[in-house]
Amino acid sequence: MVKVLLLIAGGALGTVFRYQLSNWIQHTVLSAFPYGILAVNIAGSFVIGFCWSLSDAFGFSSNFKLFLFTGLLGGFTTFSSFTLDAMLLLKAGEYKIALSYILASNILGLSAVFLGYLLGKYASALIK
Repeated sequence: MVKVLLLIAGGALGTVFRYQLSNWIQHTVLSAFPYGILAVNIAGSFVIGFCWSLSDAFGFSSNFKLFLFTGLLGGFTTFSSFTLDAMLLLKAGEYKIALSYILASNILGLSAVFLGYLLGKYASALIK
């Protein structure tokens, strides 16, 4: 039951953060390109890479990892919103924007996890 409560709490917080940040970015940019969800997914990828390296270095508990990775960051980033945005762009005939969004999300997301992990390793070495 503790694990379920950790997931609920983390997921709820992550979802609220995602909603607020993605809407703020999208309304600031005013573009057909879904910058809001892209920014959230890239930021979340970076943070998950950073936290992953800290978890390796400091041995986060399984409950904390469940709350942080699956709950909070799982609720914050969202593959389903990404795919919906891509499909809506394709349906609207915005093929170049859709392809750019799909490529940017995947390439930048993987790069952000890698950079976050490297930065986390560097930071954890400074802390130890």
